Amino acid sequence: MTVSLHPRGTLRAKFAPVGETAEMFRRLGIGAKRCDLGDEGLYLAEEIVAADRWLNGSDPEALGILVLALMIAQRQGSSRLPLDPKGRLKTLVGEILRVAEVSLDVPRVVKRITSLTATPSFNSVIGIGGARLPLVVEDGCLYTERSRYLEQRVADRLAARLRAQRDVDVAAILADLTARPGTGTLSAEQMRAVELALSGSLTVVTGGPGTGKTLVAAAIVRGFARLGVPPVQIALAAQTGKAANRLTEVIGQQLRHVASPADADKLLAASPPSAQTLHRLLGYRGDGFAHHAKSPLPIGALIIDEASMIDLELMDAVLDALPAHVPLVLVGDAHQLPAIDAGQILADLAQPDDVASHRVGMLEHSFRMSTDDPGGRAVYQAARAIHAGDAHKLTDKTALAVHRTPGTLAWRGAEWVEPGDKPLETVHEVAKTLWHHFDGPRAQQLANGTVFRFVDGRIAPEQEKELLELWNLLGRARILTVTRGLPTGSIALNAFVHDLALDSMTVTGRPEFVPGEPVMITANDYQRGLFNGDQGIIVRADEGAGGHRYRAVFRVYGQLVPFAIEALRDRLELAWALTVHKSQGSELDALALVLPEEENLPLLTRELLYTGVTRARHSAVLVGSKQAIVAAGKRVALRHSGLAARLRAMLRA
Repeated sequence: MTVSLHPRGTLRAKFAPVGETAEMFRRLGIGAKRCDLGDEGLYLAEEIVAADRWLNGSDPEALGILVLALMIAQRQGSSRLPLDPKGRLKTLVGEILRVAEVSLDVPRVVKRITSLTATPSFNSVIGIGGARLPLVVEDGCLYTERSRYLEQRVADRLAARLRAQRDVDVAAILADLTARPGTGTLSAEQMRAVELALSGSLTVVTGGPGTGKTLVAAAIVRGFARLGVPPVQIALAAQTGKAANRLTEVIGQQLRHVASPADADKLLAASPPSAQTLHRLLGYRGDGFAHHAKSPLPIGALIIDEASMIDLELMDAVLDALPAHVPLVLVGDAHQLPAIDAGQILADLAQPDDVASHRVGMLEHSFRMSTDDPGGRAVYQAARAIHAGDAHKLTDKTALAVHRTPGTLAWRGAEWVEPGDKPLETVHEVAKTLWHHFDGPRAQQLANGTVFRFVDGRIAPEQEKELLELWNLLGRARILTVTRGLPTGSIALNAFVHDLALDSMTVTGRPEFVPGEPVMITANDYQRGLFNGDQGIIVRADEGAGGHRYRAVFRVYGQLVPFAIEALRDRLELAWALTVHKSQGSELDALALVLPEEENLPLLTRELLYTGVTRARHSAVLVGSKQAIVAAGKRVALRHSGLAARLRAMLRA
């Protein structure tokens, strides 16, 4: 007798989907990919359904749809999914069935899901409250067991910080900072944010584009130095390398331009704090972090920029590693997209209620409205309209976005290109125009005509200026997308621009990367100190071994360092085009935000539109139908979290 072994095990083989259920999962897989959940999303749904069938579960189809609905909710920043049959659950189920092209009656599917979750029994993967089962129901919502556990741990630690009192007299410090400004004088609301940061154990500084969040962060750094925190112990961090590098540059610039610097300012200027990614700060090593409760961070203060990107798991790690007496400052825009995984920490803390409002510094005045930058002003006005729910003003007679064709784009202010009858051709024309307008050919010419010499992993001093010029050229503009997949996604558009690059040079074969192209790390590489989202460039490099090789250069701890492409190949991809999620932390001169033809895609939300547009300093081009823009502006990413309620209950107890 021959026994066929299933790669996932004999139990998995016995309870694997068959017949109509297998076909349903195949269709759901298509929907999962359209929602950028990928194969892992479908795999998790299949595994949970298989486990439920082993426990004698009765409705694998409804359970599979429910798991995907929960994953999409988490993808949009929620830690939980409300089970109200007339609310978000019904909407998500309908969207999943539609994009998966599964012909099922939505109300009936929702009724079946309600039956599954109303009275979970012992023979189910769904439990109540603190049950150690894959899915748990609490407060009328569905969590993964891990999300509920993390949410409670984070709430416990945040509540302790919100209760803590620091006996600090900041009046003299604020007066001294006012008398010794950097590149600009702080406004009243900015000064209030600095005061909160210096006097508390937990502070949130939130504001939209151009409100001076990084200027405030620099003043907070100067304030901590005056409180006696040594420069080396003032830690700056962000979720991405791009955001960390920008934070380092802006704060360094502020410290260099302080008028009549005090001794504390001189010490900071001599040894300015350097920002790093949170993973680097915590010492990520593949199987966990080097810093935790038993090995705390050796710092005296922590400022985290772009904090809207922090999910529950990472915030739990930060709070675990941060000593209770060390002040924590979270800086970001609470209206941006949340983390790509479960949790919306910044948005929960910045709610205009009594949870943490006494520790929130709100920055509302935008300095991008200045008349000396009409492009920045137009981008800001477009972003403000999107945030207010008036995205239709970008395409109607209000004309907040000037209607253009690809050939007439001015790359200034807010512009809109309607795809028309040949949408993909239009998208490609915009991508090609952006590549030419923002020096793609010039960057390639510079990169192909230069062999950069590196000595012991560092650029030769005489070529540093030239390498920085190339780095800056390739960082000016990007194509932003809603998904990785689909013809309008980042993978397809990267391939299109790569073809433009190949066509402009003489090269044997069709290499995956050529000099003069931007690249991005897609998975953490703790051995090399590279982390998911880090962006770099491809160059010709001479490392002293004779001849030259193509190398990927990344900024690591402030230095431009070359890496062998072969060593990074499984986690390296082109970065001409990025998803909006991956673009967070970036600040670009210009961008083209490409919307999919499917205007009802669940991921196409007001928050995504706002986040994409606010990456631009001077030029934001929207590429999409009027229907897609209006639909995105109306679809609010209803982010559901129990964190605020948990904090409220703890602080009132």
